[in-house]
Amino acid sequence: MRTVSLKALMVLSVSTGMASAEQAAIPKPAVEVLENYCIDCHDKGLKKGGLNLDVTSIDWSKPESRELWGKVHRYSHEQLMPPPKEDQPTAKEREVVRAWLDESLMKHSPIGGTPPRRLSQQEYQNTIRQLFGLSDFELPAGFPDDPEYHGFNNVGHGLVTSPPLMEAYAKVATMVADELFPPKRKAPASVVRKAGPEDMVLSFSAASVRGDALRLASSCETAMRSCTWPSRIEITHSGVYRITVSASTFKPKNDEPMKLEIRARDLTASDRTRVSKFRLLKTLPFNKESPESVTFDAELYEGQTLIFRWTNAEMNHDPKPLHDQMKAWFEKDKRFLAAWQKAVFPKGKPSPRGLGPLRGRNGWKIVNGHWQDPKLDLSKATMDDPLTVKLLQLFNSNQGTFNLADALCHYYFENGPSLELHALQVEGPLRSVQGPREKRSAAILKRISSVDREGLSDEAYARKLLQHFLPRAFRRPVDDATQERFLAIAATHWKEGHSMEEGLHLMIRSILVSPRFLYRCVEPGEMDDHDLATRLAYFLTQAPPDERLIDLANRKRLSEGWVLEREARRLMPKRVTDPFVKSFTGQWLDTTLLPEIMPDPKFNFTPYYVDVARKEIEHSFFEILSKNRPLTDFIDPDFTYVSPLFAKNIYGLNVEVFKGAKASSKQGRELRRIPLERSQRVGGLLGQSGIMMATANGVDTQPVLRGVWVLENILGSPPPPAPKDVPALTPDTRDTKTPRDLLAAHTKSESCASCHRSIDPVGFVLENYDPVGRWRTQWPKGGKIDPTGVLPDGTPIKDVVALKKWLVNDIDPFAECLAEKLMIYATGRVPNYREKEVIAEVVRKHHAKDEGKSKGFQDLIIALIQSEVFSSK
Repeated sequence: MRTVSLKALMVLSVSTGMASAEQAAIPKPAVEVLENYCIDCHDKGLKKGGLNLDVTSIDWSKPESRELWGKVHRYSHEQLMPPPKEDQPTAKEREVVRAWLDESLMKHSPIGGTPPRRLSQQEYQNTIRQLFGLSDFELPAGFPDDPEYHGFNNVGHGLVTSPPLMEAYAKVATMVADELFPPKRKAPASVVRKAGPEDMVLSFSAASVRGDALRLASSCETAMRSCTWPSRIEITHSGVYRITVSASTFKPKNDEPMKLEIRARDLTASDRTRVSKFRLLKTLPFNKESPESVTFDAELYEGQTLIFRWTNAEMNHDPKPLHDQMKAWFEKDKRFLAAWQKAVFPKGKPSPRGLGPLRGRNGWKIVNGHWQDPKLDLSKATMDDPLTVKLLQLFNSNQGTFNLADALCHYYFENGPSLELHALQVEGPLRSVQGPREKRSAAILKRISSVDREGLSDEAYARKLLQHFLPRAFRRPVDDATQERFLAIAATHWKEGHSMEEGLHLMIRSILVSPRFLYRCVEPGEMDDHDLATRLAYFLTQAPPDERLIDLANRKRLSEGWVLEREARRLMPKRVTDPFVKSFTGQWLDTTLLPEIMPDPKFNFTPYYVDVARKEIEHSFFEILSKNRPLTDFIDPDFTYVSPLFAKNIYGLNVEVFKGAKASSKQGRELRRIPLERSQRVGGLLGQSGIMMATANGVDTQPVLRGVWVLENILGSPPPPAPKDVPALTPDTRDTKTPRDLLAAHTKSESCASCHRSIDPVGFVLENYDPVGRWRTQWPKGGKIDPTGVLPDGTPIKDVVALKKWLVNDIDPFAECLAEKLMIYATGRVPNYREKEVIAEVVRKHHAKDEGKSKGFQDLIIALIQSEVFSSK
């Protein structure tokens, strides 16, 4: 016991008038408990665990004081302190400290207090996307990541603004302004570009150069199977171009003109794009076997070239028309049928050879060789023969499209009919036109200004733009003085000799680096409807308020309870891929770590399995949310989402129950909802592969790591940080054989034992899961896994099923933990003592049945949104 009297110091401080309204003296009964059990280790000198309790009074106005004494309250209440081998306070003495601190913390902890909170990286990107209608906008490579604070990357204390980040904001502001006002370029001089057959792309067997011409054979809709395009002609300036095409027919079957379709193709487009997606420029008829030239003018845009297709060709790569064409051909020519039978089924049985060698020119050489063979066997060349039936099935499949049809093209290249291209000439630009980029810029400007520029002066247009755009950029009404300040930025730039567009470019950049754009809820005073709209929108969508929320905020209707509930339910995720599902689960459950974990090859846990493990968590979370299921389903559900392959190879489940889908089939790899029996080791947060991966390192498991994770993310009772003077493993662990032995030796230290009483039982009960979530009964280095333990409340548990049952029987600790995580994510601050009590009360009311009906997860979120904690700055 400490001999120096803390009580005497208190008396002195009070008598000399040192105590103030903000500094409350510690009550005498509490002083006695602290002196008897705490001060020896937690004075100014030792300050173990970073706690100095050797004070005479407490300044409750300081957040650090409230945080420190909040820890004292928790550690005493949960009997984490004093250490087990030290003298322990009686229950009555603990109640003295608890009651004093409870009253003081409730009295002096304010509701609210989120520090200035800038947009997180994802919120910032989504805000730009929504504000400007740039759905494909991506932040540039190297944009600074957000640091984590209390597990989340959108908490105010963690969202610092550094010089590199400001540089990145300035760079993005310029990128966005460039989208609105592309730098003007002088139109280049008109030039003539030419291309001959040897300059055209030969994609697969879509085309073939024969002599002085390039021949086309197929009318397939997929570009790479039927089209050609010049390899060296790229339009660099949007304008009108004069196009001259020289073409002819090759061995036409009739007098019908061959139609050459010419379209404008974006060079970035995939070769697999359907031709109809490209803008049609002209369809030209050709009916002469000698070359003829046709000239026409057309608009071509920056980043485009020309693409050519013979639209009325007899042949088509698409399966159905190809099947019908070959069937009619086989009916007319038995030798042709027999040649294909011999090429595809050389052993005379309806199981084809590998079709790769039959692709293209080589394939046609094989078929044609059999066709010309006078000894060709025609005995099976009937339409009802199994070889014919199987052959036609192949022509009606992707195998036929990708292989046999490519071979057939060479028949047409050699024998016709084909359409021949001889030359291409592109001259221009004859004059400039608005391309897609300029049209997109005009559309964005119309979106953010809501007016046309025509008929308005520069200043009038800029003012209209600001009136419409600023309230959306700043997410609340903006006064005239603010609008005038930004207008002055553009006006000053114009006076310095810059163009209208350059002035607006600078004005937009200035808005996008303004604190009122980059930060949320920075207006002084209490939280109003606009702040509420912003918090609600970013919480549930990671994006700014939409038009409906803005309108409600403008009319001061959003804060009405039923309106807020209606809008919150409207904004709830509708798809498992929605930002809230992926972002919240990824940060709460640490699944953002999965891509960084490389499981040891011995586990045979491929990237496919990693993807399924992540999706299992997200799909399960989404179902509990969207179907408003009870919170107990997070722990012990009657369903999960995995593939039959994953269920069999990772969880050891019987895949025959999944409607006969074989695990090795394509269907067996598809994610699906799988029913489960409750009270088993598979399913729920404590039985999912992704969780077990996130709490391991891909090589081995660590009971302490998993135990701490459960305390932090499931029970909401994280242990204190390990003492700095205690090594990771004590020296006296040489004779240990198993992880349990090792940890038992390590925790003989009294400074470790109190925390490990909470950590170890839940850590060891999860040891049956290996680093990727497979069930095991032996530790890797030998020894049977012993998952049994005793929880801090004295409950014995024998396995993970028993742990799940214990959690389900009293779901409130998990519910409070989840509710606190949601509020950290939503408000950007860590709840203080009083706020935690408010959250706990929300949970208690949530679990009280309403007219005999239990409430679900979505109801809990609504109750949190309607709480004072959510609606306070």
